[in-house]
Amino acid sequence: MICRRPACTPGCLDAPAAELRRGRIGQLAVLARALWAVLASVVLIHLLTHGAGTRAERRGAWLLHRRSAAILRSLGITVHTRGTPREGGALVVGNHQSFLDILVMSAQTPVHQIAKTEVGGWPVVGALATRTGTRFLDRSALSTLPQLVDDAVLLLRSGRKVQAFPEATTRCGGAIDEFHRCVFQAAIDAAVVVAPVTVRYTGPDGSPVTAAAFVGDETLTDSLRRVLALRGLTVQVNWLSPIPAIAGTGHRATDRRRLTTLVQDAVARDLQVPVVWRSGRRLADVPTTRVGAYAGA
Repeated sequence: MICRRPACTPGCLDAPAAELRRGRIGQLAVLARALWAVLASVVLIHLLTHGAGTRAERRGAWLLHRRSAAILRSLGITVHTRGTPREGGALVVGNHQSFLDILVMSAQTPVHQIAKTEVGGWPVVGALATRTGTRFLDRSALSTLPQLVDDAVLLLRSGRKVQAFPEATTRCGGAIDEFHRCVFQAAIDAAVVVAPVTVRYTGPDGSPVTAAAFVGDETLTDSLRRVLALRGLTVQVNWLSPIPAIAGTGHRATDRRRLTTLVQDAVARDLQVPVVWRSGRRLADVPTTRVGAYAGA
């Protein structure tokens, strides 16, 4: 499935097949289970992350890791993983398709996420993000970006994982947007590896499901309704081989550009989708040069 639109909209999303649709009663049952799982998670994280500081953030990230898996199960979502996240500090980056990506990545390993400030205002999700050490990026005040990168460097140097979606937007799954480079400077400054990861949403038979995407100007509620109506939704997570963020040229911009391109191409190649470049919103071919296979495989 290839998407050739410069930006994804709800028009990119296909209606799921009849066998993948839940009835109204089934949707209500899943909603009730999910609300209970989310409520239990909020209470648990709130009680066990009292206070501020490194210890509370570590505990919050670990709790969200455990509870994210429970929330996904309550939604009837099955997660399959290929490869394994490496130990120690790493910048975890990948494609962005759905609001579920946040839960999927947290369920894989404890991470501290970089998210747009709007996420902090989402019901429940915002509170969980704040309690678990999420760093928020205000896109209307890019002067705060250097401080955000510095914060990420400190986390990485302390052996923790920082997770970001460098597309800074979501797609339907048929392409990825050109990666923004700024977050990769944190990996270079901290001298850690970048861990590329890909996420696909499929039906039980492995066919792509676009209905899980959260794109365009739709609301979180719109996307959540579609997810509740999906039966047998499966997420395939692939951990690709880590890419060392080693400075080699002495020029920050050059090193950052090279690293970003390597990671972006690895993600696009594994997904077998093209890259939509911001410059003229043109479409690049699916990269073919191999960087590595799967982490731990």
